[in-house]
Amino acid sequence: MKRIKAMVCSLLLVGSTSAFAAESPRDYATGMTLETSSSSPWYRVALPREVYQHSAWPDLRDVRVFNQQGERVPFSLISKPTPPVATDSVALRLFPLAASPIAATEASAPQTIRLKAANGVEINLQSDEVKSLGQSYLLTLPESREASLHLTQLRLDWADSNTSWQGKAAIYASRDLSHWQHVQENAPLMDLSRDGDRLKMNTVAAELTLSPKGRRYLLLVLDPQTSMPELKGVTAVAQSPEPVTERIQLPARVAYTTPSEAIWRWDQPQPLSTLSITLMEEGVLPVDIAWRSDEKSAWRPLTKSVLFNVNDQTQEAFPLSEHVVEAIRITTVDAHLPQTLPRVTGAREAKVLVFNAQGKGPYMLAWGNKAAENVALSLNQLIPESLPASKNIDTLPWAQPLEAVKLGGDARLQAVSAGEQQKLWIALAVWAVLIVGVGALLMVAWRIWREARR
Repeated sequence: MKRIKAMVCSLLLVGSTSAFAAESPRDYATGMTLETSSSSPWYRVALPREVYQHSAWPDLRDVRVFNQQGERVPFSLISKPTPPVATDSVALRLFPLAASPIAATEASAPQTIRLKAANGVEINLQSDEVKSLGQSYLLTLPESREASLHLTQLRLDWADSNTSWQGKAAIYASRDLSHWQHVQENAPLMDLSRDGDRLKMNTVAAELTLSPKGRRYLLLVLDPQTSMPELKGVTAVAQSPEPVTERIQLPARVAYTTPSEAIWRWDQPQPLSTLSITLMEEGVLPVDIAWRSDEKSAWRPLTKSVLFNVNDQTQEAFPLSEHVVEAIRITTVDAHLPQTLPRVTGAREAKVLVFNAQGKGPYMLAWGNKAAENVALSLNQLIPESLPASKNIDTLPWAQPLEAVKLGGDARLQAVSAGEQQKLWIALAVWAVLIVGVGALLMVAWRIWREARR
């Protein structure tokens, strides 16, 4: 029994030693030397695309920084926010229009309404384009405006009135004052007052882009029953989007294809925020899109949609809510895949690594170790809050990654974690005890049998 105990202890000691051995760059598949041009206690690194593509873990827990002596240095992984976008509001030029009917040349032709501004601008609008026509206004970008405006609503400013009123409005957009595109219909407007209380609704939703070289004209049409006071001005408002973190684009590669179905994969599963699919040729393609988190997982539906590439316009990216995605599948609906397959790109949150320059350089960025655990510190643990650098990371100097070098190789992408190693050694020790115990029992039984025969 003493021998059995000694053997078990030896196995556990070997397992513990291998499980808790210090890390080195050779424990990771790939690395990049970091070039530091100035002296600083901290540096920041914009992670290269290769790190995201070939990290063994979707959450980048296997990213490390080592100094020249091969020692791991403290670091933190933080999201990279995009600069805030300020709200853009532009006062539009406003021209009231006087309406007059134009007699139709043919009985079957639709009646045409001529809208004329005081400056001589005329608009001929067919009556089947507007259900009911009241007071109308031509709106346009200022002549000095050169940038596009991605507006979300129009804010109307009318003269104060002692009389309550309410009505409806429609919005049309045009490039050339000849062809008009419907934008909004039956938008409610009101200005109600009672007992000193006032309810005012003076905004009209209008999701479109105004551009000096594109659609620069808007037509505001009130219904005939709307007795709005004099309109003094209209402001185009572009709401600033919610702050988002910077994203990195990761292209997928085609792994399987048939005339009606194709699968695109990433080398490693990725937590994707959005999925972009671009038709390489003009046309439309109805599709059913699904995704999976790994090769053994079942396909999960994402959406049924229509891919299109028409007049240099394509569909928006599909949201994925940072699901971990290993592959996507596109199945056509009553159609065949085009000869040139679509381009598939996933976007994930970009990270910046900030590390403490301990020891001597040059430092090395390393990644690719399935056995790695998350050792990244929070930014407050890395840089004391009392120091200015903790408030403004943008002041830290950059460490530039150089060419990638092979360290431990691709085998590290399948390495066993320290915890799993320890469990494996414990399991081996238990099996060893059982086998040795059975052997000891057999030896005792054999000796008893021999004594019985004598």
